[in-house]
Amino acid sequence: MATSAAVVFAGKSVAAPVIKEIITRALNYLDGYLSAKSMEEMKNKLEEGMLQIQAVLDVVNPDRFKEHSVALDQWFWKLRDAVEEAEDAIDELEYYELEEEAKDYKVSDWGSPLAKWKHKVVKSIKDVRVLDKSVNQFTHRGTLKRLKKAMDGLDKAAAGTTKFLEVVRCINGATSSSQKLGHLASSNDRQTGSMLTVDKFVGRESEKKRILEWLTKDTSVKESEIVPSANHVPIFSVIGHGGMGKTTLAQSICQQDEVVKHFKVIWITVSTSFDATSVTRKILESATKGEPSNKHLEALQQELKEKLNSVKFLLVMDDVWEEGKRDEWEKLFAPLRSGKNGSRILLTTRMASVADMAAKAMGVARDCLILGELEEDENIELFNHHVFSSLNLQDYSHFKKTGEQIARKLGGCPLVIKVTCGHLQGNMSVAYWENFLHIHLEHFKGSDIDIMKVLKLSYQHLPTELQICFRFCSLFPEDHKFRKEDLVHMWMCSGLIPQATNETLNFEDIGERILADLTRKSFFDLKSRAYRYGLDQEKYYDLKSRVYRYGLDQEEYYVMHDLMHELARNVSYGECARITSPVKFKDIRDTVRHISILCIPQFSIDVVKKISQFKNLRSIIIVTESKLDKDTKNTLQKIIESTKSLRLFHSRLRIRFDFSSKFGKLKHLRYIDIFGISSKGIYHIAKLYHLLVLLSISSPTTVFPCRRSLLCVAKQERFMLNLYRLRHVAYGHYTYELFGMLPISRLESIRRLSIYHVKESGGNKVSSIKNLHCLRELNIQGVENIENHEEAINAKLNEKQHLHSLSLEWSPHTGEHDTVDELVLQHLEPHTNIRNLRIYGYEGCVVPFWIENLSVRKLVSIKLESCINWEQLPSLGELTLLRYLLLRNLPKLQQIGRHSHMSSSSSMELLLPPNLLSLEIEQCPELQELPLLPPSLVSFQIIEVNWTKLPRMGKLCSKSNETILAQLQEVVINDCPCLSSLEDSFLEQKQHMVALRNLHIYNCIHLESASIPFEAMIMLRYLYIRRCPKLRALRAQLQEVAISSCPCLCSLDDSFLEQKQHMVALRNLHIHNCIHLESASISFEAMNMLKSLRIGGCPELRAPRGAGEMFLPPSLNDLYIRSCGDYERIVVVSLQEQQLINLSVLNLNNCSNLVTLPSAEAFSRNLTSLQIIIIQKCGNLSSLGGLESLPSLSELTIRRCAKLTKFGSSVNPYVSGGEEEHLVDSRSSLRISSLTIDLPSLLLVEPLKSLCHTEHLEIEDASQMKSLPDRWLLQNSASLKSLHIRKVKSLESLQPSMRDLTSLQKLPLSGVGQLLGSLPDFPTSLLELDISECGSELKKKFRKHGSPERSMIAHILRVRIGISTLHTHILACFEACLLDVIVNLLLLLCYPFHLLPSSCPVKSMMRCP
Repeated sequence: MATSAAVVFAGKSVAAPVIKEIITRALNYLDGYLSAKSMEEMKNKLEEGMLQIQAVLDVVNPDRFKEHSVALDQWFWKLRDAVEEAEDAIDELEYYELEEEAKDYKVSDWGSPLAKWKHKVVKSIKDVRVLDKSVNQFTHRGTLKRLKKAMDGLDKAAAGTTKFLEVVRCINGATSSSQKLGHLASSNDRQTGSMLTVDKFVGRESEKKRILEWLTKDTSVKESEIVPSANHVPIFSVIGHGGMGKTTLAQSICQQDEVVKHFKVIWITVSTSFDATSVTRKILESATKGEPSNKHLEALQQELKEKLNSVKFLLVMDDVWEEGKRDEWEKLFAPLRSGKNGSRILLTTRMASVADMAAKAMGVARDCLILGELEEDENIELFNHHVFSSLNLQDYSHFKKTGEQIARKLGGCPLVIKVTCGHLQGNMSVAYWENFLHIHLEHFKGSDIDIMKVLKLSYQHLPTELQICFRFCSLFPEDHKFRKEDLVHMWMCSGLIPQATNETLNFEDIGERILADLTRKSFFDLKSRAYRYGLDQEKYYDLKSRVYRYGLDQEEYYVMHDLMHELARNVSYGECARITSPVKFKDIRDTVRHISILCIPQFSIDVVKKISQFKNLRSIIIVTESKLDKDTKNTLQKIIESTKSLRLFHSRLRIRFDFSSKFGKLKHLRYIDIFGISSKGIYHIAKLYHLLVLLSISSPTTVFPCRRSLLCVAKQERFMLNLYRLRHVAYGHYTYELFGMLPISRLESIRRLSIYHVKESGGNKVSSIKNLHCLRELNIQGVENIENHEEAINAKLNEKQHLHSLSLEWSPHTGEHDTVDELVLQHLEPHTNIRNLRIYGYEGCVVPFWIENLSVRKLVSIKLESCINWEQLPSLGELTLLRYLLLRNLPKLQQIGRHSHMSSSSSMELLLPPNLLSLEIEQCPELQELPLLPPSLVSFQIIEVNWTKLPRMGKLCSKSNETILAQLQEVVINDCPCLSSLEDSFLEQKQHMVALRNLHIYNCIHLESASIPFEAMIMLRYLYIRRCPKLRALRAQLQEVAISSCPCLCSLDDSFLEQKQHMVALRNLHIHNCIHLESASISFEAMNMLKSLRIGGCPELRAPRGAGEMFLPPSLNDLYIRSCGDYERIVVVSLQEQQLINLSVLNLNNCSNLVTLPSAEAFSRNLTSLQIIIIQKCGNLSSLGGLESLPSLSELTIRRCAKLTKFGSSVNPYVSGGEEEHLVDSRSSLRISSLTIDLPSLLLVEPLKSLCHTEHLEIEDASQMKSLPDRWLLQNSASLKSLHIRKVKSLESLQPSMRDLTSLQKLPLSGVGQLLGSLPDFPTSLLELDISECGSELKKKFRKHGSPERSMIAHILRVRIGISTLHTHILACFEACLLDVIVNLLLLLCYPFHLLPSSCPVKSMMRCP
């Protein structure tokens, strides 16, 4: 039985206003349905009942009602059922009101004159309130009856509170005073002390060092001196999840000699109960080692002040939860300010918001560290300590390997490790540990009651609305990346977000606030993901480097810690269920409201039908991205259509839903996010008047069979018209087509128009958006179709105060500017709150006045593209909030700022915004050089700009002359043909280079001088300089160096590559196509971190003087050598003599010095990690050496090695004589899983001849091969999965032995010509057969129905002959369907349409939706 803490209303009294609001609305609807007397009785009962419900919700903690937990759980669900039944009934009545409104619009817009007259008469009658109410009570009698029943249910729930309140009175000593209730709530708070409670403290050295540095700085005051602090005691907060070791770290700090010597340590445990009086009493008791006699705050404060007046103290406040009550915090800190100079406060908490509040109350800057997981080696050390405590480790050495694997899987949470070790100590057998590792660990992690008890305390401290939203997240898998907008929409549409009392806040604002609160309280972690240059890593840049733009390089997302996810699953039992297999259904209670389903394609229809047993579902989420068969799809659709209380339907299934009319009767549905909807389904969606979110990611051809169908549905049904409450919509690429045909002005709740296409000649008008005051994002395309400036004025963009992103796009047209366009742009002035602005394709000459005058001062991002006639932009220096600026394809732009600005150096700094983070200038050939860049820049890119030199950067100081840190992290300079020197530019300003990570210089054909202070670039990681043929030598310290296509480079001597002190961190060194490079004295001996060495296309390269056998760095993982002159020789020697135990990839290309591969001894001793070998164009290679002694090798490629091939050809590969006598030992054979060769004769070369475990074989040139290498294939028959042979034009037949390749799945044959013999029986395992470039006769044989060749391939899933693909497993089904269609067409020709049976497919296809 799940604890009743998991139910929705097991929280604070915030639930009571929700119930009160429902009661108020219900009584309003029931007025008139019930008699006045009945109404008065119901109202009085409910008001009295609410007091009792309120009392239970306020004081009942289910954990204290263990004897009554089942009854309490049942009571909560009865209460929730009654509330939700009332909510559904009210929602349904509101639906009918919206339906009437939709009918009014339909008649007024499209009705005939007679219909309009009739509607007017009916409307005038309904305007009489009494008559209208009577009609509604008659037509909606069933709904009102259900509402009355729900109110009775609430009354019964209130009556059921009596026994729980009696228990509360007993627990509190027959009193209900709030003080004693508060004491009861806090009596179970955990208590800690300053003494280290663990017998071994592992790790946290860097954290400990940081705290000790903070404690001891500026504390060199003599002990005899008494110097009061300056009213502010510094506070340091340790933040982390429950169980991460915050308390233990603080205890360890208190035991350090420097702390004991300089501080009086005062330790208190604050926990969940927080008021200034009780906490001050705790501090005083800890400081004096005695219980204070005073009870009042004033007396306690005076006593504490006297005690601390001459003491330098360290106050440790452990386990703090209070993030509000600033006045209580300030009262608490008042006497602490009198302590001796150097006093400190150390605080531990799970929530960053607590650290914020403490710092604000004290008036100091927040100083904190977030406690993460232990390092892997620390994890293992702690695991070994706990699991082998009191045992002789030598006696259990055989447990070590499994134990380390368990420790790695557990993660770095000390509490999890401790609890797990306690479990394993009682089961000291290797078999149990192995079983625990591979089977039970995933389910065990984080589920133990001790861990959950710690984390549950965090959860129970949350306000109810946060608890509800947190529980909902259990529907998603661990490590799920939550996007803010998606999650808030789901919360909102599932009914989890309460209505705001403040009219200025809407559901989205409240949802975002809830997510922010959960993040501050450590229930979520905010992360970001970088995409630039193919990266996908978290926190590639720090938060300061985040750039605001359309199409961010970084995507923010939220994740839940594994333990938090386990907690969510624990507390949501009975409410949320995640179904991962059919057996999970038996564990789900019928009270469940929200479900998510994984692997539904693997469910049988009977299993899918089990979803319908949950009668109160509000959310259905299907996370599987796959297709369904027709029967399963139809079953799922019927279940969805019958789920009457459904609010949210979210599916990633790659199918198009064909919803019936029943779908339109889901009156409560608010959220639809699916892959595709049929045009018929769209028609039914038109009746979902409560719909808030409608999303479909499919292409138009998936949503609608054709564009004509889209137009037909939109024009005839006007399906979007009725969805006045729609807030978010996205419909593939053609969303604007829908809006182009709809009266969008009525969708006043819409918040985003990703594409709004203005049409000419009576089509969509820009003035239609004038009433859309909720818009947040707007992208107007086809601005050239706005007829005049009056229409632009009517759009009322300057009145849309919530609009934060605006994009204006002109379609490409004449290239000549139009004065109408200029007037239109002038009057499309947005509200001053606009943050993101994009203008694209504007061909006018005049910059709009609202940019010229900078009236939009809150801009964060500006993107100006293809404004081809602009010659000048205003100075942007006053846009202090601007973070991102993009100027692209402005071919006539000459300057930023007027000429007057260029006259004085003092005004030059105002040309660009002072806080700009990213500046991108592309295809602006006429732009004058900028005098100064703002020092705030994080990213600077110029592409196709004709500057002769780069600008400098402003001073690193603020207006108050405070020094600020350098920010620049990325510089890209590309296609700047006039750039000849980097001297006297920002790249020479060392103070700005300290944070630089990426420096990219491409295609600067006249760049000669690049005096770059690499010694200052201590953070530089990536340096790319390409196609700069005149560039002279460089010096650097970095992790990656790429030198490519530098034809004038002849030497690397006296370069940064010889500076050993700068090479220690180098990981990748690539030198390519430097055709005149002769000398390369590279300090390989210093490159202890080098992982990848690639040198190619340097034919004149000489071996360095004194290079011996130990030439290559032992850290190498990847070695590529191609056409490198004498360098090849020393590389070959190093492979034979040097221990390169980390080398996993070896690629030798066009190496004439390579005669043989290393010996067996060298392979087994020096190259033990080698997994991939690629050898190409090595004409002198005649032996594969001791390759058979390399068991780690998994992939081998050999191409165009003439002597090796010649040796293989000396044994006739098509005569089995010599091959018959060859015996293969499967136990000792080389295990290469993937083998690629150019000629089949290589299969006769040892050790390839002896292979018997190969999974993939590719022969690239089999032009001389008349039959398959039968013997070799048979000895690999048990493992071979893929056989790919190219250029098999001489192949006469496929041998019968093909059927013995029992593991073969793929057989591609190219350049086949004509197979003269018949086909063999293919193995039953074969899934794909691809015969390309074959003769016409062979194609005909395969295509002929009933031919022997066709029957040979009938069992193969996918067959491709020539250019045709035959999905043979559906051919029979297709032919049957075709026959059925022909029969029905004949019926249509022979009988009148109306006499055809309704089941006839032709009739159903021809019927209009």
